[in-house]
Amino acid sequence: MRNRLFYSVVLAVLSIVALGGAVMAAGGGGFGTPGTTKFHDLSASAQLSDATGSSVFITVDRGMQTFKLRGVNGPPVMVGPETVVNYFGSSPDGSYVNGCLVIPDSRFVVATNLSTASLNIDPTVEKPCPGFLIPAGSGGRPGLSGIAPEAGGGGGGDMTITANLTWTSNGAVTSFTYINSSKCQGAVAHSNGGSTNTFGSVSGNVSLLADVSSQYASISEFNTTEVATGTFSDACTGA
Repeated sequence: MRNRLFYSVVLAVLSIVALGGAVMAAGGGGFGTPGTTKFHDLSASAQLSDATGSSVFITVDRGMQTFKLRGVNGPPVMVGPETVVNYFGSSPDGSYVNGCLVIPDSRFVVATNLSTASLNIDPTVEKPCPGFLIPAGSGGRPGLSGIAPEAGGGGGGDMTITANLTWTSNGAVTSFTYINSSKCQGAVAHSNGGSTNTFGSVSGNVSLLADVSSQYASISEFNTTEVATGTFSDACTGA
């Protein structure tokens, strides 16, 4: 059971981290449009539990975010860069909570060598996400999707939380590189990138738990460059 949780979390993290990110256009680019686009991302994730048996999976991501806006027809919208917190919590009685919150960049700090990361938020600095957050691996990056489509996105829940958490690396940093090509109808996208990831532990407190025990924790950074030719149609993007 623990191994299954571990691998599902890793897939979710890699889908969000390895493909999300801040976008810097270099001669065009955007949601499903032609051009060269560079992404940069910083992220931290954790699976936490407490003595009562409650648990919370929380992910913080700073970068370009893709939302399917509430009540708006048409394709998803790419906004940012900005910092988003996603969380899902469950209790022994079967109840659960989830949310997607936009927070100030200053409330999420990552060391340049990924040795530590910190999250400091409360309801006074949080805004609900404007819609359903689409992870990169589930269509949030046309031409980059498809690596881990089972990774979920935030539903834009309005419930605020308070969290003061510190991630500490175990000292081992793993580097990844990848080359990816995608095609849909007449649109083609080629991308290449690399990421660094480290596992560790989390300490602190979060309002959803009576205390904090760290079951899983990671800090990651990712950079990628995508070159797209042709425009990904609404059918390709799921609009």
